[in-house]
Amino acid sequence: MFNYLNNLYIAKQMYEAGKGKLQEDGNLVQMFEQDFGYSKEFMKIIGRVETASAALMALSIFNKRFNQAGALLVEGVLLGAIYSHLKAGHGYEATKNARNILALNTTSLLMSFKDDKDK
Repeated sequence: MFNYLNNLYIAKQMYEAGKGKLQEDGNLVQMFEQDFGYSKEFMKIIGRVETASAALMALSIFNKRFNQAGALLVEGVLLGAIYSHLKAGHGYEATKNARNILALNTTSLLMSFKDDKDK
């Protein structure tokens, strides 16, 4: 049960992050283009991946494969976000939220590989 609540929290965070990118929030567009050197189209792709990962994490109550697929997407996006912020010179503190979610997500991913007989 804890793992599913954890997954719902991750799903909410990823949905919110993806929504801003898909709605082309002005600050995000500027950050992606000027700070990171990425295009607006790439930002929208990341937004779609974040939204898809949110859906998979929310569906994880039905099957651990949803959890695993969603968690792998989250891992990739967050590692890329941390790298991009550090490369852009935003500093370690700017990556705090991504690092926290990454830690929760990694826990969720590892728990999804646990044998079902241990319940």
